[in-house]
Amino acid sequence: MRSKAKWFLLSGLVTLLVVPVLGCGFLGALLTPSSINSQQAIAIIQIVGVPYIDNYYTEAVGEEEAQASSDIGQVTPVGEWVANYQGDGKWIVQGPVTTNSWGECLTTWTLRESDTEVQLIGFDCD
Repeated sequence: MRSKAKWFLLSGLVTLLVVPVLGCGFLGALLTPSSINSQQAIAIIQIVGVPYIDNYYTEAVGEEEAQASSDIGQVTPVGEWVANYQGDGKWIVQGPVTTNSWGECLTTWTLRESDTEVQLIGFDCD
């Protein structure tokens, strides 16, 4: 009987400690799922990122390096795209594209849900 009483007291104490922490948001951020799913994250990148890849490329590598290389130009998403949720409202989205001037390339993007900021973080061509 004493072990049941101790277990009851211990579980009550743990509850009293955890509930305020969740209420303050410390663990709430870890337990909050994404507000979009992977297909939606991919669609956002393909609509907001891929058509404007020249701008994102310039932002990623800098004005000088972007001017030294030719414009990427017309880009078309192809093949399988994947999106991985990193937590805290951040997605990593990766997928292949075909370009008129650079051929087939693999792109890697970040997407922040909080402000829908998109960044091109990887651009690898054959």
